[in-house]
Parts: sequence; structure tokens; C-alpha cells
Amino acid sequence: MDSFLQKYTVEVGEEKETAFSNAIGVYQDGTTPMCRDANGKLWAISGHSHMGHIGMFCGTCLDDLKEVYPVQTLFCVGNAEYAFSGIRYPEGVRARGSVWPFGLYICPGTNRFFCFFHNESGWEGVGTAYDALGPCERPHYDSDFRHIGLMHSDDEGRTWVFDRWVLTGEEVCFTQIYDPGAGRVRGQAPGRISLGSGDFSLYAEPEGDYIYLIYNKIYVNTKTAAWEDCDVYMARTRKRDDGIMGDFVKYYEGSFCEPGNFGKETPVARHSWHARIAYLQKYGKYLMTSCPMRPSGDVAEVIEDVLELRESDDMLHWSEPRRVVKDGNEFGAHYVALFPNGSTGSPFLIPDDDFSVLTNYNGTSVLRWPAKFVCKK
Repeated sequence: MDSFLQKYTVEVGEEKETAFSNAIGVYQDGTTPMCRDANGKLWAISGHSHMGHIGMFCGTCLDDLKEVYPVQTLFCVGNAEYAFSGIRYPEGVRARGSVWPFGLYICPGTNRFFCFFHNESGWEGVGTAYDALGPCERPHYDSDFRHIGLMHSDDEGRTWVFDRWVLTGEEVCFTQIYDPGAGRVRGQAPGRISLGSGDFSLYAEPEGDYIYLIYNKIYVNTKTAAWEDCDVYMARTRKRDDGIMGDFVKYYEGSFCEPGNFGKETPVARHSWHARIAYLQKYGKYLMTSCPMRPSGDVAEVIEDVLELRESDDMLHWSEPRRVVKDGNEFGAHYVALFPNGSTGSPFLIPDDDFSVLTNYNGTSVLRWPAKFVCKK
């Protein structure tokens, strides 16, 4: 692999405000999902369902994106008695909690909007939340269980219908310490457990045939109350133009071959949080942005708010990470993503040396940092 990151560094400018702002009641938590429709409009969805509101944004580029209306879900969130139209998690457990939109895709043939969202069993369950240890108001050491859900809109993001759960960990979403009502299903044994599939971003190939979910699996230990791993995994589905979203297939041991729900999975990058992929058209390279994860007994220190970069020729084999520095200090935030500045082209494609870095923390406004690739001297 010819090393792009050995030859080039990232020069980061000064921060700017974006349309994704707490001032309008939008509290982004995760990287911001964007997609262009067949007519070239740039759309984004931002916020989450238990703080402020989820907003739909439209424009031609990052410079003129603005909120056009708040999103309405035609299903409830929260309590397991009524949330998500009664559609259970694939494990048979009643679904509960919130919607965190992390992926947006617009069907080019029908203009149906698809939103992929993160969900956790231990947040905002309105009396029914649970984690690895049992019922909770707030999950102990963030040990609740993740799934990725799908909803769609036929009116350009004004209203949304819940479809199904598209990605589930290989392991079930509870432990033998507490059974949330799965029936004759055996939970994970105490000790090292998986928290499922989530904390993700979406990558739609600008010219290719597939949509990818780039997701985390977190492993914690119920005996030590520590995070032990947080790695990056991938699943994909084939693009369609008829308004239907296919099922996802996970990457496992060299190929995409395992089902999205309960399939086995192999990491493509280790010890990284909330990865996102962009394609560098000028250089013919894929670039992954993420934050480093370090196993720690103190959960508050597990994720470092630093932007790391990895390069790849095939999206499956990635270089060692390199940290971005601004003004002599490591640069980043809890969520980091690269976006092009132009008014045409895919939001996943960086055509030249100039681009923007979007950053935010949990529930904060999103900031924009002008940036460019600079050849090292």
C-alpha cells in the first residue's frame, strides 16, 4: 500500500458554526448523516428523539444547509409496551428507547428516504430501560445493548414509518444476570459480554453497487465494570432503485457472508470509536476517520476525543492510525467526520485537497472546521 498519510498531513483552520445547532433545538449525538437526491439537493437529518427534536435539513452544500422542518415519527419511542410499533428486537425482546439518526440514503429511482438509526436498551426507556445488570434509569458503565433500526419516509423526511431492525450482534441483547422477557432464549454469561451492533455511520459508494454500515461492537466485563474492546466492523447491502432496502450482510473472515442479524463478524479496524469513511478522488484512497479507544477501568476515559485517520485501497485493509494536530495540539472531538465543500457530488467523496471536518460531542452543536491536505516537507 502506497502510504498517502506518510506523504500528506491535514491542516485545520478555524471553527465555524453550522445549521446543526442547539439554538434551534437540535442536539446532534453521532456524526451527521447526509445524502443527495437524484436532483442534486443535499439533505441531512440531525438531532435525536429524547432531546430537542430531530430536524430535516436541505440545501446545495454545507454553506447553505438549513432546517426545513422538524421530523415526525409515525411510531412511538420510549416504553417497551408501545415503542417501535410493537416490532420486537430480533432476539424477541420488546424494543424500547430512542432514535439516534446516523445514516441517510435516498433511493434515486423513487425518492424514498431511508434513515438508519442507533438504538440502546438502557436510555429513555420510560420505566423499561435495562442494561447488562438489570433494569436501570441510566446504564451502568454504558453497558446497555445496541441495535440498528431502519425507517423510511415518502414525503422527503417530514414523516417516518418504522420498518425493522437491520443489524444485531452475534450475541443476544441481554445477560444471564437479567432476562428482559425473551422467553426460552439463553442470555450471555457474566464476564466478557458484547453490547451488540451500533454506534455507526453509513457509506454509500459514489459509483459502486453497495451501501455500507460501519459500526462498533463494544465488549465490557460485568465482573470488572470495564470496557475491554471497541472495534470497527462492516456490513453491506446492494443498492436498488425501486424503493426497497435489502437486508445487510456482515463482513466475516475475508468476505461479506454472514447475516446482518445474529451473524458472525470480523473487525476491520481495532480500538476505534464511531468510524466514518470518505473516498479521496484525487488520490484514489479511502480514508477512515474515528477516535481512539483505550481499554480502561475508568469508563469516562475509554474514548479519546482525538481525530485519527486510516487509509485503505479496498475499505477492508486499513493502515495504522495517525493523529491530527492543530496548532501543536491533538485535534478532535467525540464525533468527527470529513465532508466535501462543493455543491455537487456525493457527500462521501472528497474531490480535491479542500474539505471540512465536522465535530461534535454528545448532544452539542456541530462545528465546521475548514481543512486541507498538505504535502509534508
